Amino acid sequence: MGTMPRVAALPLALALAACTGRPADSQRQVAAATIAPLADVLARVAGPAWDVRTLVPPGTSPHVFEPTPREVRLVAPARLVVTVGAGYDGWAARLASACASKAALFDAGQAAGIGAADEPEAGAAHEHAGLGHDPHWWLSPPLVAKMLPALAAELSSLDPSGAEGYRERAALFSEELGRLDAEILEMLRPVSGSSVFTAHNAWVYFADRYGLKAAASIEPVPGREPSPRELRALILSARREKVRSLFTEPQFPPDVARVVASEAGLSVATVDPIGGVAGRQSYGEILTFNARAFRAGLGTP
Repeated sequence: MGTMPRVAALPLALALAACTGRPADSQRQVAAATIAPLADVLARVAGPAWDVRTLVPPGTSPHVFEPTPREVRLVAPARLVVTVGAGYDGWAARLASACASKAALFDAGQAAGIGAADEPEAGAAHEHAGLGHDPHWWLSPPLVAKMLPALAAELSSLDPSGAEGYRERAALFSEELGRLDAEILEMLRPVSGSSVFTAHNAWVYFADRYGLKAAASIEPVPGREPSPRELRALILSARREKVRSLFTEPQFPPDVARVVASEAGLSVATVDPIGGVAGRQSYGEILTFNARAFRAGLGTP
């Protein structure tokens, strides 16, 4: 699926020209998040005083994302840049530095208790069933809720006058996440214990939280397609586990998923860890969409 992004690939003159940024609303401060789910979480806590921007466009895999002058312009005036962390979007710091940005960098994964990919204390959920490292921790609402107080504190440090509002909004959103979590637990209870076969290793945290088994993925390491031998082993594993569906994603090459599904005799269902499109704009919409897709794909309408 490609290589990791390289901000240095931007021609210097082009990058500097982009650094003027999109003019901010004079009444609002600018913040940015790397992906849509985090941008929505940030906006919910930050409130109306902030102009919150998303860096990775919808339908684009952050694993192969190549920043362009558009992203440089978005981040140039930012006072805060929120990242997933956990080895997922290290390019964001380099993107901010392209304009010598004064933005504070907030590692949301670290605030949620998730370490970087190369840290042994990163947590058992990062490595699962031989699937490799999974940095998609935001697909577990309790981990997002755990991160919220630190995010409110970061915003308060940048805008002390708004501290009470940040804390209040974080607390309210945490309660909302608790209700969302309970709804998804109930929705997926009928398929608890089911094995899940996915396009790439993005669902370990979601599966662990909601009683599913992350059995296999076509691309356990982002950017490296499996060999024919590995594909054969995956297909045999899917048959052995009696998997019914392959869960692919809008950011994953559709032809690869179709070939594997055809060989394994699987139906294809779509899940989406990133969202940012109609029907999957807010964090709650993204999680609910995925829960319904997993329930239907695993055999329960």
